[in-house]
Formats: sequence, C-alpha cells, structure tokens
Amino acid sequence: MKSIQTDVCIAGGGPAGMLLGLLLAKQGVNVLVLEMHKQFEREFRGEVLQTRFVQMMQQLGLWSELEQQTHVRLAAHDYYRGEERIARVEFADLNAEVPFAAWMPQPVLLGYLQEKAQAYPSFSMWFDAQVKELLQDDTGYNGVLVEHAGEQVEVRARVTIGADGRFSTIRRLGGFEYEYEHHESDYLWFICNMPSDWPASIRLVMTEQRNYILFPRYPDQLQAGIMLPKGQWKQITERGVDALREELRAATPALADFAETLSDFKPFHLLQARQHFVKEWAQDGLLLIGDAAHCALPAGAVGVSLAAATAILAAQVITEALAAGDVSKERLSRLQQQREAEVREIHQTQWRMGGRPPQPGSGKQPLPNFAAGLKKVFVMEKALPVQSGYTF
Repeated sequence: MKSIQTDVCIAGGGPAGMLLGLLLAKQGVNVLVLEMHKQFEREFRGEVLQTRFVQMMQQLGLWSELEQQTHVRLAAHDYYRGEERIARVEFADLNAEVPFAAWMPQPVLLGYLQEKAQAYPSFSMWFDAQVKELLQDDTGYNGVLVEHAGEQVEVRARVTIGADGRFSTIRRLGGFEYEYEHHESDYLWFICNMPSDWPASIRLVMTEQRNYILFPRYPDQLQAGIMLPKGQWKQITERGVDALREELRAATPALADFAETLSDFKPFHLLQARQHFVKEWAQDGLLLIGDAAHCALPAGAVGVSLAAATAILAAQVITEALAAGDVSKERLSRLQQQREAEVREIHQTQWRMGGRPPQPGSGKQPLPNFAAGLKKVFVMEKALPVQSGYTF
C-alpha cells in the first residue's frame, strides 16, 4: 500500500479546511487537504458571509481580493408579515465600518482559497478522497487511511484535522462525544427567479401557515427556505405537490412564478437545522474544527463565519504545537480554550433568537425574538488575536 508523510492532514475542503490549509502553508507547514467530492462545483446552502466574516478577511488582508470575486452585497434584513414589511435592520446600523453582509457562491470562495494556497509549495490537495480509517500508534493518532481515485493510501501526519462538517467522519472514527446536540427543526431549500425589483436584502416572510427566508443569489436568483418543525416534510409530501404549490403561491408574490411551474418535489433540498457542541475537540494528534466541532443553527447564517474564526486560530495553535514538538491533546486543546466562549454565546443567542422556527405569523404576533440578537450574531465585537505572520 502506498504511504506518504505530511505535517498536517486536513479532512474536509470546506471553508474551514481550506482557510486552515492556506494559513498553514503560508507558515511553510506541509499540509494535505482531502476533499471527498470530485470538485467544488455543486449546490451549497451556507453561502451567506456575515459582517463578522468580512471583518476577519480584512484582518487577514484577504478581503480586497475576495471582494473582486462574484458576490452580492446585502444591505439589510427585512421582516414581512405577509406582504407588509414590519421591520428593517440595516447592516450599517450594526457596524458602520462594514455596513453589509455578502452572498458568495461557495465554489467561488473555495476556489479562491485553493488558488491562494497553491502559491505555496508546501500545500497539496486531493479531490475524490474519502477517509476510511484513523491511523494511530502508541503516541496517539498519526494520520488516516484514504481511498483516493480508487486507490488506498496511508497518509501519515503529525496532526490530523477533522474539518469535514456536521456529519464528520473524523469525529465518528475518533469517538468524540457531544456536550449537547439539538435538532428541533428543518429548512426546506429551493432556488427560484428573483423579481426585478428585489432589494439587496435578506427577507423573512411570516405567514399564517409557516415562515420563509429569502435572499439574493448572483446574478438573478433567490435562494429560499421554508422553516419546518422537525419531521413535517413527510407530511408535506404526503399532502402532495398541488397543496404545496398553493401554499407557496399564497405566501409571497416573490414565489408565485416558481409555484406555477412546480410539478414535483425535485427542486427541494431538506436541511436539518442542527446545533451541536463537541465536549472536547482534541485528542493526541487529532483536532476537530468548524461544524465538526461546533455546528450552528441556520438562524443568522453564521456557521461559515464561526468555522472561519476557529480555522484562523487553529493555524496558530497547530504551527506552535509542531514547532514545540508537542501535538498532545493538552496542547491542541488550546484552540478550544480560545474559541469555546464565543461559540457557546452565539449558540445561546441563536436559541434566544428562535432555536425553533418562529410560530407562523398573525396580525397579533410580535416580531420574533431573534431580531434582538442580530448584532451579536452578525458582527465580531473584537478582533481575533491574529499574529502578524498570518496576514497577507
């Protein structure tokens, strides 16, 4: 069996894994990123980059290049009860220095990070690479067994990273335990044409029956989500597509054309609205980051931003651990010590904002609680402690 050696092996080529790979490569660390899919070009749901993400990219010196990539700037959050706008939150009122959020296709973001990382000779990436086993010796974990393009390869690494998302293989193979895990609701996502007069804003529409979230996609589409109690999708499919078509038509004029063309359930993608927090993110030679360690609810669209912050600080912790020759659980746990307070606070804020979907709207229903938590979720209150060697 083929065997290779590297300093750091990262399972998962999402935003957290790619950003970590870039920052490690900049330090001259030999890093291999493993991505299970064959390419970045596929459908994603988490494509909103909140103000806090832009702030972090500005800190790193990457935003001036990133903003040249395909994206849509979002100026506000609008709240509708049926067709009536009942509230508007301007991003400029939350943070004057970065008065916007952005929608950016995730393949664009990932492609940019990959291109940036490939400028460093110590960076490598494999697509179509699935982790099958964790490797270990008497000192701890030291790599993974990978199936890559039909061939099994041993990847020996001083540090192995699980950046492979909410359903992490690394987390499962490593026997990590949750401190808490919640799944109370689901989001039913679909894409439709954007009305020509749509403003540069995210819109929450509350109706008598259920609630909808809609935001612009470049160049002329909307990404729409229906908020559902856990398990209700089965009931919707049992009622049939005609009933759903009528519901969408009545919900908001923005969905009327989509409803007219709807003939089956194929346009829809069900996403479980999960929130979890892993009790301990590190073992000897092994570390979880991003959704693998701490998965946020969809409320506030902050998951990518939280994952990016963890990846940035992980780069510093890992580089220092490698330099010290100490990749023990105790040493790698410094990442969790730096990040868990903010992650916990955001998770708690999301629950106060509405961990479950707000009850369907009525004329007497107040604005959902989550409006009050927007600034805490959207905006980074203080800069990350980024060392100068990690900026561009």
